[in-house]
Amino acid sequence: MFLASNRFLIFRVLLEGMRRVLLLILCFFALPVMGSHIVGGEFEIRYISGNLYRINLILYFDKLNGNPGARDLNIEAAIFRKRDNVRMQSVFFGSPTSSDVEYTQPECSNGEVETEKLVYTTTQTFSDGMYNDPEGYYIIWERCCRNYTITNIFSNDPAIGGISAGQTFYLEFPPVVKNGEPFINSTPRLFPPLNDYACPRKPYYVDFAGEDEDGDSLVYTLVTPLSTHTVAALPPLLSAPYPEITWKNPFSLNNILAGIPDLKISTDGFLTATPSQQGLYVFAVKCEEFREGIKIGEVRRDFQMLVVDVCPRADPPNIMGKKLTEANFTYDENMTITFSNTVDDASRCIEVQVSDPDASKQDDNFTERVKIKAIPLSFKKDISGILPSITGGTLTNGSTINFQICFDECPYVEGPFQIGIVAYDDACSLPLSDTLKITVNIQPPANANARFTTPNVNRLLNEGDVETWPIRGVDDEGDPITVAIFTDGFNPTDVGMTLTQTKNENGEYLAQLVWDTRCDVYDFTHKTDFELKILIEDGDLCKFAHPDTMVFRLKVKLPGNMDPFIDSDLTADTNERLVENITRKVNETLHFNVFGADGDNDFLILGVTGKDFNISNYNITFPGDQDNGNVSSPFNWNIACDNVDIEVRDEFEFEFIVVDNANKCRFYKADTLNVIVKLEPPDNSKPDLSITSTSPTVLLIDDDSLSIVLGEQISLSIIGTDADLNPQKDLVRVELIEATGNVTPTGYIYAPAEGSGTAVSTFAWKPDCSIFENNVYKNDYEFTFRVYDDKCFNTKGDTVKIAITVRDVDGSDDGFIPPNFITPNGDDLNDFFAMVKIDEDTKELVSILPKDNCTGRFIDINIFNRWGKKVYSSANRDFRWYADGEASGVYFYLLTYSDKEYKGLITVRD
Repeated sequence: MFLASNRFLIFRVLLEGMRRVLLLILCFFALPVMGSHIVGGEFEIRYISGNLYRINLILYFDKLNGNPGARDLNIEAAIFRKRDNVRMQSVFFGSPTSSDVEYTQPECSNGEVETEKLVYTTTQTFSDGMYNDPEGYYIIWERCCRNYTITNIFSNDPAIGGISAGQTFYLEFPPVVKNGEPFINSTPRLFPPLNDYACPRKPYYVDFAGEDEDGDSLVYTLVTPLSTHTVAALPPLLSAPYPEITWKNPFSLNNILAGIPDLKISTDGFLTATPSQQGLYVFAVKCEEFREGIKIGEVRRDFQMLVVDVCPRADPPNIMGKKLTEANFTYDENMTITFSNTVDDASRCIEVQVSDPDASKQDDNFTERVKIKAIPLSFKKDISGILPSITGGTLTNGSTINFQICFDECPYVEGPFQIGIVAYDDACSLPLSDTLKITVNIQPPANANARFTTPNVNRLLNEGDVETWPIRGVDDEGDPITVAIFTDGFNPTDVGMTLTQTKNENGEYLAQLVWDTRCDVYDFTHKTDFELKILIEDGDLCKFAHPDTMVFRLKVKLPGNMDPFIDSDLTADTNERLVENITRKVNETLHFNVFGADGDNDFLILGVTGKDFNISNYNITFPGDQDNGNVSSPFNWNIACDNVDIEVRDEFEFEFIVVDNANKCRFYKADTLNVIVKLEPPDNSKPDLSITSTSPTVLLIDDDSLSIVLGEQISLSIIGTDADLNPQKDLVRVELIEATGNVTPTGYIYAPAEGSGTAVSTFAWKPDCSIFENNVYKNDYEFTFRVYDDKCFNTKGDTVKIAITVRDVDGSDDGFIPPNFITPNGDDLNDFFAMVKIDEDTKELVSILPKDNCTGRFIDINIFNRWGKKVYSSANRDFRWYADGEASGVYFYLLTYSDKEYKGLITVRD
């Protein structure tokens, strides 16, 4: 019969899931072959030493269906960080080693499955600085394509179209350091698959359980196989997630091969199934690795199960049992036997008989090969020693074969235990079996256990006492005695306990325990209650553990010690533990005194720390103090701008502590006082800004505006003053912060200025015609000046706006009446022709010409006689024509401006 629980049946199946590989080109410019060839495989990482690891990539290649050109000679894999899928590095593999995969029953093979195992290997250094992320890493390789003949998933040839299926090989591994310590790990090593095939309606089984050399726990589950990101022969090395294959209807993860029952795997790795129809089926197993209950990695392997059309009919063997004193084999499935400790070795045996119906069949030539194996059912030990030296034979013409199973006088475990004697035949494709379960009860040889003759101890000692207790253990049979000592978490020598052995001979153990409780010699600050156990065990033949225990429950009473006390003169409360609402402004000082006292006059240490800040960075002085009984120290803080930044931190908590840890028993005792200081911005007077005109002809109107005619000079004095003197004069700066107008102002001169307490700058501007645009000859401007100080965290300032109007010169000719008569006779009256008149106030000659401005300017004057001859010309506005040598008569003049002309007559008479 077939028993799925018999995990001793270690058979392996082919097939593995794949990961991406970069083919390092062997032929110049050759492309990777897209081949239907992948059966399965997995990664392994083996620790070597230091930070050096060996990485293996194991592939299984279909020799019947695979394209030999698709066998990769070189591979590139990639490692990614799990937390964020960042690519860490590439891993390169050279040419692989190869070997053929074997069958469990080689004689059953007719070439249905032929698989080659390829092992690619390389070494890699995983540095502490690079591979330290707590969430770990994963290594991958992708390769297309799987076999194109798979029954339960879509796996079409990409060249033809449809849904293709590649394989992604995937392994997760932990960092090489954790909590600053090396974290050494080798990944699980899975048992190699076998070339076995399955038969319809016959049980199929394989022990998939791998091994872990670090002793980590392994848990197995069925998962959907992974495909690749693309159908390229060598898909790109991309990070997770990876696509899954596509199941054909009606197959799924819960119906992998439509078996009855379908494929299952136990958590410890035993695969079972009973296929219902022929085909080639793919599935995947995930093996997760746990250490101390925490997952540290996983590895995936894909399988292919070939279910052939028909297999030879076969019946399982049958195993029966009997006791030596019985005549017939009557025990079929279960058997119970008991042996007393008086039975000799030859009588401590049973017999089993194996038969097989196939040995009576003509189709099997009336022969059948059988063998037996012993497995533990209720414990884990190697029990192969109970079997005879010959464990197999050949049945002919319905014969049977008997085997004697003999047991040692010492049972494997105390009390009844169960074993299985399993009979196998040579059926194809996998052996069929039958199991006889035997419950065995062996009475071990008589033994007197070792024992203590001294009682347990439960004592309370005063500090300073030294006491000794005798210890005696005996074994009445004179067996050797071994001793073990256990404590509830302490080292005996650290607390003054000394265990001295004075005798340990066969049959007797003598010792004494001495406890010295002086607290100035030994440290009792963390523990005063102790439990110490002494175990003795004899060396009996069967090595069963029956120890006797002597228990010491000891306690030390320590002398009393008064707590230290801390206080300050910040408040009148002597029990203060937290002082709040202390405020100071920047540039002020904080001063107070802190005191500590101890009623035992113990040595005290007084100090201070800043909560989340370093006191040494803030111009704070607190010398602290050390003395017996009483300590004190002043606290001083000059709160300067360059020591604090209240925009980052404006609250400071100081923890003052007085410590008493130099008392006799070295108990750490302390008292604390916390003081919270709130900082505020410094006081600051607002600076003033004043502006005056330094031009005698251009005055400010109402202190904030002025108006000029083009050509006039603007000169302003800008003065900033600040009245603050503490802790020093503020630095004052004056500047022009804005200049606007209907036309952007240009051509002015200004430079900012700064000074201690006072800053003076000047503004100068003499506009010209370039300031006017679009035939507009009146511009309005506004200039904004600012003064500000440098007081930290409380900067203040002042602004003044000055409005300036600039107009063009009035060049109108209203009232312009040129003279038209001169008498150049030398009498100093009306002797010349000019554009002047006598000013009534000053009695001086003044010009009557229209003024030059931005639209028009004087060019020249030309005078002609009556025949049109030019007799005079001048480009000077202040010209004088005396008509020298000219005859009396009428003359003509032409007065030219850049934008107009004036013509007139001049009469000249002697």
